[in-house]
Amino acid sequence: MASRSGVDIKTTIYNTFKGVDFSTDPCLVDRRRSPLCTNMVADSGGMPEKRCGWRTLHKVGGGAVHGMWTARFGEAQKSVAHIGTKLYSWDDTAAEPVQLMTGLHDGRSQGVLLGGKLWIVTGGELLRYDGTTVTDITASDDVYIPVTVIARKPAGGGEPYEDINLLGRYRENRFLADGTSTVYQLDDVIDAEGDVRVWVNGVEITSGWTADRTAGTVTFAAAPEAPAAGKEDNVRIQYPHTVSGYADRIGKCTIITAYGINATNRIVLSGNPEHPNLDWTSAVNDPTYIPDLSYSAVGLEGVAIMGYCRIGEYLGIVKEENAQDSSVWIRKGTLDSDGKAVFTVQAALAGVGAVSTGCFANLLDEPMFVSGTGIYALVSSNYASGRVTQNRSWYLNAMLTEERGIADCTAVQWNGMFLLAVGGGVVYVLDGRQERSYRRASNSDYIYEGYYWDGIPAVCWMVRKDGADEHLYFGTDDGRICRFSSDWDDMRRFSDDGKAIEAIWATRVDDDGDATVLKTMIKRGASVTIKPHQKTSATVYVVKDEDAEKLVASGYRSIFNWDDIDFTDFTFETYDGPTDIMLNTKVKKYKRLQIIVVNRENEQGFGVFAITKHYVAGNFAKR
Repeated sequence: MASRSGVDIKTTIYNTFKGVDFSTDPCLVDRRRSPLCTNMVADSGGMPEKRCGWRTLHKVGGGAVHGMWTARFGEAQKSVAHIGTKLYSWDDTAAEPVQLMTGLHDGRSQGVLLGGKLWIVTGGELLRYDGTTVTDITASDDVYIPVTVIARKPAGGGEPYEDINLLGRYRENRFLADGTSTVYQLDDVIDAEGDVRVWVNGVEITSGWTADRTAGTVTFAAAPEAPAAGKEDNVRIQYPHTVSGYADRIGKCTIITAYGINATNRIVLSGNPEHPNLDWTSAVNDPTYIPDLSYSAVGLEGVAIMGYCRIGEYLGIVKEENAQDSSVWIRKGTLDSDGKAVFTVQAALAGVGAVSTGCFANLLDEPMFVSGTGIYALVSSNYASGRVTQNRSWYLNAMLTEERGIADCTAVQWNGMFLLAVGGGVVYVLDGRQERSYRRASNSDYIYEGYYWDGIPAVCWMVRKDGADEHLYFGTDDGRICRFSSDWDDMRRFSDDGKAIEAIWATRVDDDGDATVLKTMIKRGASVTIKPHQKTSATVYVVKDEDAEKLVASGYRSIFNWDDIDFTDFTFETYDGPTDIMLNTKVKKYKRLQIIVVNRENEQGFGVFAITKHYVAGNFAKR
């Protein structure tokens, strides 16, 4: 406290900033947080600065970008995008994406890398991309052919062995020849089209037999010899038999993840609108074999599976929100006494479900998803009690939960942050790099600092890792592939595709501890300290009680840089410390005062280190 001419001068300093707080009244927000903040994020020291901008890499068009993925195939890093009804790929040398396939389902898609190949579900197809060729597995015969029966006699019988493959038409029967029978009865009829193949004693036979497709038989001109005592089946017959609707069970899936027993070696698929509570698990290390009995019915039939969260050896299954059924289920895989995989599913929690199939992403070591009441983490510490979800987004929830586009939101983890695009260019951010906060009502659950961004037309995300660096890409609803400009070190990184980013940081609506007393901010001693950048500026406004905002100050700073000389804004200034913008404005008789700092200039950095005001107390307010 200072004194001048017998008047006590009081000081309020806003610094050691955190993130936003949209869930508390602006008068009651912690002074370290902001109730009005746009396009800011914490720097390495935790202070708010303007977020990185983005630029368009490719203008493909032809519809929305439904999904993007990147993977290394051998020595080549390839990226893939599903745009409209087409699939494209590009690499670091490509001027434009190359079309791989057309005629795809026009809807949101997901993909996962397994076995050196990218597996993509579109809602109409299951695609396999090996870095060169893309194949629609749901319409291909290049899939695993199961042996459905063994030790079968020519007239029938035998032992069931492998389940029918939902993918592909073909199956194999294995017979034990008796040396006299010429007619071999298959376990079903043969399709009108498609090859029948026969092996006897390990040698493929292309003549000397005929197939009756309607009867489902193969007749040999001469009876195959019986094998020697103790020998195994010696006649193999592969034939096509299509089960109506089987391929569509997989082809119409929209959700895919990878899982396994003590490994990540299977794919799990769901999201078929005709079977909303079912999912299917592939064979180990072979996504082209999805047994028809590999499905699990997860909870009530009419409550859809929305996505998956991997938690150590468990797979969390999150369904849509509902009042009738558990929303979170836990899958565990084990091996039975015969070494066969067994996957069990157990209900964990009712009430907190997901709003979108695209809202799943990790934040550091926590799997996260979005509910109608905020962003939740799926935790593994308390399965016995069934309490496995914790809200992590309290500071954002008041605005986030009112977003109209939340049902189509899409999430990604990037550089220790959870980014959630909700449509209209809006992105909500949880920052895993800052110290976590605890609230009294949270029962020891912690929450992350949050931020609010706009001007980012993302409808899907992709992160590419190059060593320790992570590069963020996104697709738009008009077919553009865009990239955040974190790879640029100059001022171009602070531009959204050539346009200025409006960055705002505001204090709380502050009564300085007593709303009944009128205060006056004195003309000297009020300032905004902004972060040094090669180019930076700030405009400062104040809002007094119910009055409109008033412009009180502005300031600009440019630092000389040999690597980026701009002769339209040339300076020899080399000092790279912070800049103090003095407000030099008296604000009389306020009960509550808010200070707003804004940067609206293109290709300028911006950050706030501190906001300082000095004021004197006056009479009691009359109203």
